Amino acid sequence: MVEFSIVTIVKGRRKQLANLLESIRLSVVLPFDVQVVCMDDLEELPITDGLTVNFHRIKETHELPLAAARNVGIYATKTTNIIFIDVDCIVSPTLFSNLLEDLSAENIVTAYPLYLPMLPDSGNYTDLKRQAVAHPSREAIPSGEPVEHLQFWSLIFAIQKTTFEKIGGFDESFTGYGAEDTDFAMMFHQAHIDLIFVRDYILHQYHEKYDPPLNYFESIIENAFRYQQKWKVLPMQRWLKAFEQMGLIKIDATNCITVLKKPSARQIESAISQHPY
Repeated sequence: MVEFSIVTIVKGRRKQLANLLESIRLSVVLPFDVQVVCMDDLEELPITDGLTVNFHRIKETHELPLAAARNVGIYATKTTNIIFIDVDCIVSPTLFSNLLEDLSAENIVTAYPLYLPMLPDSGNYTDLKRQAVAHPSREAIPSGEPVEHLQFWSLIFAIQKTTFEKIGGFDESFTGYGAEDTDFAMMFHQAHIDLIFVRDYILHQYHEKYDPPLNYFESIIENAFRYQQKWKVLPMQRWLKAFEQMGLIKIDATNCITVLKKPSARQIESAISQHPY
């Protein structure tokens, strides 16, 4: 098996990180190195017996520098083959070997999510899988063949470092939550890189979420502006239309967004969703 590296980024979520690292340790193949980029202080980090883990603290003024943190982690890796994993994931024992089997310089390889209804006590995939539910739209995506690039999601993906460099990494002008994944998909599509799914899984550990994500209202609007300037279309249209229906923004015939008001604390609280995905 070829050598490979793991990257994840984290803010808070120390229990999720511990579960992720446990699942990595239980994999049938182990990474050469694991790079963990903290978007907060290097405190209360889990013990990582059996893995070579490097912790980094990203020094950014933005409270959630997702694109920059991913870039820091990927460029810190020690091997050519890189697997990025969201900190909320627990990986199947066979995931890494399946991703790497299909990985090449011409593609990005990803897998399917299953959603847990709780934050588990451990990262043992085998014990937890029966409690998870599939995402209906993602489960229908075909595996083993190139698929539409906008199916990309940074929850889990494998990429070669030379391919990442060719694409240009994540665009760090996208700060905070929203559109940085879609932008990366547009960039790798422009570079003629295919997206391929393998029929393997991660478990997504439950955390409180908002639908629509009013808690990230300002960064979503800022990143939508940035994306529209770059690609001449609006991203995140389901969320933006929801914001418009709530009277928070107005989108005119040219897709220009005008912010009318910010969401109230009551509106944000009412957007909390108990759905697993």
